[in-house]
Amino acid sequence: MPLLVFLLIGAVWAAFLLPSFFESRRRAPMTATRSFQRSNELLATVAASDAQHLMARRRQSIRRRRLLLFLSIGAVTSLGAALVTGSVLPLGITIGFDLAIGAYVMLLLMTRQRSYALANTPRIGAPSVGVAEAPAPRRESNQPSTVRVVAG
Repeated sequence: MPLLVFLLIGAVWAAFLLPSFFESRRRAPMTATRSFQRSNELLATVAASDAQHLMARRRQSIRRRRLLLFLSIGAVTSLGAALVTGSVLPLGITIGFDLAIGAYVMLLLMTRQRSYALANTPRIGAPSVGVAEAPAPRRESNQPSTVRVVAG
């Protein structure tokens, strides 16, 4: 008799537990496939935006080099003209080019310093307005993504 009661209790438990066990096993491959597809789509969007960001930075770097090269050639040419002619006007133009080179280098350094400061500034929550030139801020694994205020 106790064996029959034990088998009856086991059958009732099996009737409740086995369908849910088989159902979860049947859905597991589909959810894994969907999860894999979602992660691939997310990686594709990140890769595309990174490639666009890299191309924009390369174009910007090329423009900066060309401008610096133009200013340098202008300074050297006007200095050569001032030495050959012995005139003061080309010497003034040389000084103007030199001042322009100094101002441009200072502008580049200020831009780099600003982007570095923006990248290393701790942020609370998601930024509402992004800066086009600044790279995305680096978050370390121990830095929380949200802030919890506890009133005490």
